[in-house]
Amino acid sequence: MDSEINIVKKKIRKNMIRIALVYPSTYEASLSSLAVHMIYYLVNTYPEIYMERFIYTDKDVKSIETGSPLRDFDYIIGSIHYELDYIYFINILFRGGIEIFREKRKGKPLIFVGGPAPMSNPAPLSDVVDAILVGEIEVLIPRLIEILLDYHRDPNRILERMDEDGFLVIKDKKITKRIWTKDLNQAFYPFRQIQSTNKEPVYGRGLIVESARGCPFWCRFCLEGKLFKPYRIRLFSNLKKIIDKGLRLNKLNRIIFYSLYFLGNPNEKKILEYIIDEGLKASIPSIRTDLLDDENLDLIWGIGQRMITTAPENISLYGERMLCKCHKISDLATILKKAIKRGFDLKLYFILGIKGESMNSVRENILFIKTLAKYARSFGRKISITINPLIPKPKTVFQWIGMIDLEKARRIIKIVRNELGGLVETRPYYVNWAWVQASIALGDWEVSRLLVEWGLMGGGLGNWRRIVKEHGYSTKYVFNGWEYGKTLPWDYIVIGEYVEDVLEKEYIVMRKLLSFTSS
Repeated sequence: MDSEINIVKKKIRKNMIRIALVYPSTYEASLSSLAVHMIYYLVNTYPEIYMERFIYTDKDVKSIETGSPLRDFDYIIGSIHYELDYIYFINILFRGGIEIFREKRKGKPLIFVGGPAPMSNPAPLSDVVDAILVGEIEVLIPRLIEILLDYHRDPNRILERMDEDGFLVIKDKKITKRIWTKDLNQAFYPFRQIQSTNKEPVYGRGLIVESARGCPFWCRFCLEGKLFKPYRIRLFSNLKKIIDKGLRLNKLNRIIFYSLYFLGNPNEKKILEYIIDEGLKASIPSIRTDLLDDENLDLIWGIGQRMITTAPENISLYGERMLCKCHKISDLATILKKAIKRGFDLKLYFILGIKGESMNSVRENILFIKTLAKYARSFGRKISITINPLIPKPKTVFQWIGMIDLEKARRIIKIVRNELGGLVETRPYYVNWAWVQASIALGDWEVSRLLVEWGLMGGGLGNWRRIVKEHGYSTKYVFNGWEYGKTLPWDYIVIGEYVEDVLEKEYIVMRKLLSFTSS
């Protein structure tokens, strides 16, 4: 594999436990995944365990560290963020010589997966994995490792011992509650991070710094905002320690911040001031539009970033009510024009295509973008937009609402591209893939066998259509939503922090909004 800095090397001994960390995406994407770095270094702090990495590649399935085949490992842990990566996970297992079906594999090896996608809905991989890891790495992984150390080579005892919050053992299907890190400032953090000397990570070279976790807002469409509640911050002293030590150990001079709600607390502002004073560079994640005041624009400019990513989502009154984005629509144009005038290019995310949304609402968004693009052009600045229909996710109110039909979604995309052609760079999400993603995200226990078949075929839109048709599998739940009051496949997982209670109340409000628009 590539030449790497900070790779963990251990002498493989006879009784050493070997764990494979499978990240079903590209090598470059794995370098930009904080979860990969956290799991890798946390597990490898145990001297009797050696964790090695596997990523998706067309080449032989072998570990990055020692070139060992996947079948040589005692356990497999998968970190999966995105539903469409399930097929790559399955494909890695198959090409690595692992029996795909859990019942046939009989615990040799045991397979565990975590991440937003499986944590929100355990059903799509239920025929494949032995347990879903329901919670956050710092508290969950040590619990898992202690169980493996106590009952190594006895799969049944391991799964019996996992009968506690944080672990959903598939064969038992007992309700489990998510466990989470109470204090980020006292938690494990990977100061060392894997650095490739000849491959560029997805977000460029830099030290990954998570400045806060969770989000204080309740945007209705946002899955991660639900899964990682409550909102928790790192103190300035903790951020400074991570940056000072991390830059030195990784031989870097750039920081890449991770946060769902960046610049939402004074510690993040203070750390940007520190970065500027030290003459360092940094990049920030998508920022809420209402946080783009003069002070924050100066800070962003000072760290060397010249493009701002933000997500208005939908600027119509109906869109704001349905998505609950909670920003002042009347202020958006003024704020974004201020950023343009300051010298920034903009990358904007929009959700156009919500149940009950009229074409007038869509055109209202188009007019907003068109006016803003003309303003940007007058200052020599660029705007790019990403557009997708609302893709319903579990643990959000849209699990009961569903998405718009595909033909309407295509029509919206076509109108947007025609109206904005030449003014902005538009990056629409391919509508058919939105359907596939929603089919998996909201899928029931039956969808698991379809995914296995699809993964073994190597994926592809045509293969998914063929498999769905051959199995007579209905994806009406994507468009109609699940029936309110009916047991859902993901009800076995309880996020807590009022999430499930809020969803119930939101649904009542949403039905009234939808009834009003259809009357």
